[in-house]
Amino acid sequence: MSPLRKSIALIAVLLMLLSACSSGSNQEVAKVGDTVITEQDLAELYDVASLPVDEQLRSTVFALIAKEVLLEAMQVEFGTGLDGAKVQEVYDRLIGQMEANNLTPADFLGLPGAGLGMIRFDSEIAVVRDSVMNSLVAQPDYVDALFANPAAVTTVCAKHILVATEEEALAVRVRLEAGEDFTAVATEVSLDTGSEGGDLGCQVASAYVEPFAATTMSAPLDELTGPFQTDFGWHVVVVSDRTAPTREEILADPTGVIPSEELSALWREWFNAKLQAATVELDPKYGTWSAVGIIPPGS
Repeated sequence: MSPLRKSIALIAVLLMLLSACSSGSNQEVAKVGDTVITEQDLAELYDVASLPVDEQLRSTVFALIAKEVLLEAMQVEFGTGLDGAKVQEVYDRLIGQMEANNLTPADFLGLPGAGLGMIRFDSEIAVVRDSVMNSLVAQPDYVDALFANPAAVTTVCAKHILVATEEEALAVRVRLEAGEDFTAVATEVSLDTGSEGGDLGCQVASAYVEPFAATTMSAPLDELTGPFQTDFGWHVVVVSDRTAPTREEILADPTGVIPSEELSALWREWFNAKLQAATVELDPKYGTWSAVGIIPPGS
């Protein structure tokens, strides 16, 4: 998956254009605050010669509007703007990756018609997200709120066996206590076919349902725990590792220490709120603005 698709997905924009634009006039498409988005702005993203007003183009317009909404919110809330030097650094890195693989921008991004402007747009979105994240986690009350829910910052490494009944789970535990291999038993009987041999890997505890999350937070390490029940069935679990950053570690390097799931949730909450509150003027030929996507004309 390309970096552009990852960053656009974070702002809930489906930028999958089958045809794109390059007509390049100064005709106004939308206005966000004092910022005007024109057809030229759209054209600069692509390397083709038409501007069809269709669902794909509306997705592009939505993406450009969303970026301006977030830039305005950054300035108002944090007093920060888009760092041009960081954008150039990301852009140069992406261009280097593209050229090293002898790809066109369209091939590199997996977006037909995309030009170098789309790569720069991707770079801007990446820098916006990083800047917002750094500002949000630096808020005085944020770390206190994190520690009020330790599961949100604690990474657990676990494996489990899931069965339908408590009796089956007790039988599983007997087998394991008798020395049978955990992976072999999980492969034989576990209903969780998504985890190979029952191995769940390592992730933030709050990603699991309750009471699975609570169990992974309290279980003695490297010991059988359970049976216990969730909505999925009955579990026997072994937690092999559990780590959480200290307050000092979070303050020193918040985005490097806080689990990515927590950061992503914080980012989504922030940009969703900003899109919901935004006042946008949109040329009616493109449709009507909404925080979840542009509504086509006549809908």
